[in-house]
Amino acid sequence: MNALVRLAPEPVWSFRPDGSVRDLAAPDPAEICFFATANALSKIARFNGSNPGIAYSVAQHSVMGADAVFNETGDAQLAAWFLLHDGEEYLLGDKPTPAQRLLVMSLLHSHTPTSGYMARDFWGHIKDKWREAGWRAAGLGLPDEDQRALIDDFDRRMLNAEMMALFGPAARAQLVHVAHKTALKLKGGIRPWAPMLAEERFITSAKRFIGEERLLEQAALHAAHVALNS
Repeated sequence: MNALVRLAPEPVWSFRPDGSVRDLAAPDPAEICFFATANALSKIARFNGSNPGIAYSVAQHSVMGADAVFNETGDAQLAAWFLLHDGEEYLLGDKPTPAQRLLVMSLLHSHTPTSGYMARDFWGHIKDKWREAGWRAAGLGLPDEDQRALIDDFDRRMLNAEMMALFGPAARAQLVHVAHKTALKLKGGIRPWAPMLAEERFITSAKRFIGEERLLEQAALHAAHVALNS
C-alpha cells in the first residue's frame, strides 16, 4: 500500500458532482471515479476553447491519443496510461500552456525571480500526484522513465496534429519538438466531438484498455470512500 502524500497541510475543498466536497491536497486513488472523469473531461476545452466551432475536449484528446498509441505500439497498458495522462484535470482543471508560461515569465521578471521556477515545479508536482492517483486507481501502476518519455512524446505529437487540424497552416510556426516525426495512426480526422459523444467514447476506451470490471470496482470503492468521508 502506497502512503498518501499530502500536498498542503490544510484541506483544500472542491465540489464532487453530488455536492459533497473532496480534499485536493490529498491525492487519494479512492477519490477517482472514471465515469465522473469522463464527464468532466468531455466539458474541458483544450486550447482554452480558441478553435473555431465547438470546443475540442480533453476527453477527445485522450481517446484519440490512446487509440494512436495502441495502433502504433500494440501496447494496451501504454494506451491506458495515455488515456489517463490528463485525468488529473477532472479535479484540477486545465491551465493552458501559454497561461502557465506567462505566469512563470512574469514571476521570473519580478523581484523574486526564483519564484517562477518554484511555481512551475509546484504545479507540476500537484498534477503528477493526482495523475499517479488515477493510474493507481486503474490498477496500472506507474510508468518507468522511458515509458513516461514515450507518453510525453505521443502527447506532443497529438498536440502538433491538433494544432494543424484545428487552426490550419498558420499554426505550423507553433509546432513543438517531437522525438518521433512519423504521422500518428489516428482513427479518423481530428474534428471536435460534442461533449456527450466525447464522454461516451472516453468510457468505451476505458473499458477497452482498463477493463469494465475494474471501472465498476473503482466506482464502488469511490462510492464507499465518499460515504465515509462526507
